Amino acid sequence: MTIRKIKGRGRVVPSRATGIAYPVRYGIRIVEDPGPQGKGTRPAKWTKCSVQLQGSGRVPDGEYYLYTEEGRVHQLKSIEGKWQYLDKAA
Repeated sequence: MTIRKIKGRGRVVPSRATGIAYPVRYGIRIVEDPGPQGKGTRPAKWTKCSVQLQGSGRVPDGEYYLYTEEGRVHQLKSIEGKWQYLDKAA
């Protein structure tokens, strides 16, 4: 099992097309576990992460896509200001 942290800047865009994008700083802890060979994949799960709006204010609760400066895309959601990302490698 390998744990790595990715952090940086990007933008979150609501999953429904609104034309709004929020510039953010993020931190995601990714656990890479190869699992047993030949057993198939495990289901995805929501895992805690950190998202902060650049500047003041707060991003409204909802479902989002995070577009990172490195070109990666992560699925996120915010419930009562607590952020989670969809960990597909879980």
